[in-house]
Amino acid sequence: MIRKELHLDQKTIETLEKEAKFQNRSLKNYLENLVIEQAKRLKPPSKEYMDMMDDLLERFDNNKIEFSPIEEVQKRNGISNSSI
Repeated sequence: MIRKELHLDQKTIETLEKEAKFQNRSLKNYLENLVIEQAKRLKPPSKEYMDMMDDLLERFDNNKIEFSPIEEVQKRNGISNSSI
């Protein structure tokens, strides 16, 4: 683990402490969770995911993907219009 120091103003700390308490977390745990979740969003997609998306886009560009009307998808999956 690497330790880093944060410099935040009192109002920011109070806001973060309030939210941490609301989530039944310590301020430290709340901040760690925020940072980890943000890092996950910033992380580039895996090579496997990129390859899958490239393949999907290529098939789309070459008209090799068939689309179904929403009514057909609902019927196939036993979904009625009233449940949507």
